[in-house]
Amino acid sequence: MDIKFWGVRGSIPSPGPDTSQFGGNTPCVEIRNENEPLIILDAGTGIRKLGLDIMQDKSVSEIHIFFSHTHWDHIQGLPFFLPLFSPKYTIKLYGPVHYSKNLEQILSQQMEYTYFPVRVQELAANLSFHDIAETDFCIGKEVKISTKYVNHPVVCLAYKIMVNGKSFIYATDHEPYRNLFADGNENDREEGRLVAQEQTDALIDFLDGVDTLCVDGQYTPKEYKSRVGWGHSSVDHSYQLGKESGAKEVILFHHDPDRTDADLQIILSDLQNRSWSPLSGTIPVRLAREQLVITL
Repeated sequence: MDIKFWGVRGSIPSPGPDTSQFGGNTPCVEIRNENEPLIILDAGTGIRKLGLDIMQDKSVSEIHIFFSHTHWDHIQGLPFFLPLFSPKYTIKLYGPVHYSKNLEQILSQQMEYTYFPVRVQELAANLSFHDIAETDFCIGKEVKISTKYVNHPVVCLAYKIMVNGKSFIYATDHEPYRNLFADGNENDREEGRLVAQEQTDALIDFLDGVDTLCVDGQYTPKEYKSRVGWGHSSVDHSYQLGKESGAKEVILFHHDPDRTDADLQIILSDLQNRSWSPLSGTIPVRLAREQLVITL
């Protein structure tokens, strides 16, 4: 399994000389397995260059795009994905069921003439839309996929991709579960505590023993205190989540758009300095960057 990052930034694209090392495109991750359909996780602005790459590769004809959720930074690159405009490709799009609209309605709406010159109905590729929830299924011959809801202001899924005993989890746009009744009476506080712990335990079970965990790390611990409820984690929480679940490696993802390359290096070094200990069960941690390739 070859995993390639095409967009690693959160919220909004942030191109420029201060972000060139890690990249300024919003989320998009490519997964390739020999003789299997191409998998894409999210369609942020990074998917544009991925599309150009695919158009030069005669071996690709079937593409599966999995959306974690439909916030703008995770879908805004889709209209610029060139394979959509070619009848050569069969493209299947998957995403979580929304409160009031299904995936096809949401993605079609962003390509109405008001916003874009080509409508979904006018695309040449063979398209299909699939609303999914927490589930397990297979694509191709060897690829197994599992999904898990995570904590975000809109319905959001984490994806586990498993091939030949190796696993990669994409858990972007998640923040720690918390007691929503912390200010209530004693019974409500206890119930809220139990629910938060139950949800945390379920997520750790989903992540259990993963080879590579790609996880939201948009904030520093200090920043997170004033951003509770925004749907993103601190780097410390994400690293701890990796440790508790027995992940073999943590990749911090969804970098804040205001973060320069130098800022990111400082945050990573600080985390490594604070988390390393010969007795703490330290696991490798690094930052996602555009064009990074991981082979499992």
